[in-house]
Amino acid sequence: MVENTRALMGALPGQILFDAGYCSNTNLEYAKTIEAATAGATEIFIATGRVKHGGRVRDVPRGRIPADATLRERKVRKLKTRRGRAVYARRKAIVESVFGQIHARQGKFVLLRGLEQARHEWNLIAGCHNLMKLFSMQTQAALAAPAGT
Repeated sequence: MVENTRALMGALPGQILFDAGYCSNTNLEYAKTIEAATAGATEIFIATGRVKHGGRVRDVPRGRIPADATLRERKVRKLKTRRGRAVYARRKAIVESVFGQIHARQGKFVLLRGLEQARHEWNLIAGCHNLMKLFSMQTQAALAAPAGT
C-alpha cells in the first residue's frame, strides 16, 4: 500500500497509520526502512495489538528507549506517547466512521465471490457512499441558502 501511494501521489504523506492487522515483523522492518529512507519526513504508526473499547492504555515508560528494544516494543512505545495517541485517535475519526456508515446503510459484507468480483462490488458500494454524501451536502447547502438566491 505504501508503494502504491508513492506511485499514485509521487511522494509519501507525512504520517501513515496502520491497524493491528498489519503488525508483522516484515511490515515493522519495512516501516523502519521507509522512515530511514525519508529521513523522518514520513512517520509510520502501526498498532501492535488491540485495546478493548473503553480499555485504558497504560502510560508510556519514562526515559530513553532501551537499546535492545525490539521493533514491536518501539512501536508500542511510540503509540503510547501523547503524540502517538493523538495521531492514532484521528485515524479512528477519519477512517472508521466511513465503514460504520456503509455498514449501517448497505450491509456489512460483499455478496459476490472471488477477489475481482468483490473488488468491483466494493468499488460500487464506495461510489454509492460518496454519491450519497455529495447529495446530502448539496441538500444541506440548498436548505441553508437564503431564500431567493
